[in-house]
Amino acid sequence: MAEVVLIGVDGGASKTRAAVVSSTGSVISTASVRSSSAYHREPEEAAAVVVAAAREALATSGMAETVAALGAGLAGADDPAIRERLIGALTRANIARFVHVDHDAAAALAGGTALSPGVVIIAGTGSIAFGVDEGGRRARAGGWGPLLDDEGSGYSIGRAVLRAAMRAYDGRGDTTLMVEAVRARFGIASLAALKAAVRGASIDAVASVAPLAVEAAAAGDPVAARILERAGDGLAAMVDAVARVLGWEQNRFTLVASGGVLGEGGPMAGLMMRALDARACPAVLTPARFPPEIGAALLAARAAGIETAWRERGDRDDTA
Repeated sequence: MAEVVLIGVDGGASKTRAAVVSSTGSVISTASVRSSSAYHREPEEAAAVVVAAAREALATSGMAETVAALGAGLAGADDPAIRERLIGALTRANIARFVHVDHDAAAALAGGTALSPGVVIIAGTGSIAFGVDEGGRRARAGGWGPLLDDEGSGYSIGRAVLRAAMRAYDGRGDTTLMVEAVRARFGIASLAALKAAVRGASIDAVASVAPLAVEAAAAGDPVAARILERAGDGLAAMVDAVARVLGWEQNRFTLVASGGVLGEGGPMAGLMMRALDARACPAVLTPARFPPEIGAALLAARAAGIETAWRERGDRDDTA
């Protein structure tokens, strides 16, 4: 197999990661820059961030400025019109001879399973479940943005924390440790000032409050525990919906998880799996083999007809 250089890029709502990789299965260099989510900005602006990340990774590698293929998995790229504008802008940047763009969930699944069938559940600032079967058929649930959905996401948990704190503060809800935690988090004298403190708060800012529920639940707070249980059930419902579309109600299938909400050491993965068990969903939670930026590179290589040795690698790559 002739060695070919590829670039993979994963662009979410909070940051963008790029990796320069070889087709023979090695990571040459990486870079991380600001968000390139095409949901939160114009496609051409998102593409410019992707190019900046790729060029930073290339500069670190000492490689030529044009590689064989660039794959980008970006939030918001599930819209065909947005995807076409992204491809156009990235092609004009002349950073790769072939450009492939998909949405971030597709890249996360491709990396997590090394292009094998399965389902990925992403719970970061937003949330989505996405799956692909043996024949390449795709299915998704969730990921419709904070106004319409995003159950189990950092944003939805953070918003629930703020609402629970306010209900406890004015006597409508149960007492919770999150009242004092929220007050301290925003540096205000009392929650009477929270309305002004969160005026114009970004989605990221609301999502950043989510860890307060984890801390309070660990301290025995039942209100916080219920918030996390509902979030876990919401994530499980998305996975179950994708599995049913793909005909996996009775068949064990690979499930990989991505995003800060489902990070190692936290309670959310366990809560989600418990909710999946209650639904009799035969998902098998498996550590991701490679991070999403590697998945984006693999998708680009496959689309370009470039043979790679990544699927044969037996180890888990930790370049994320």
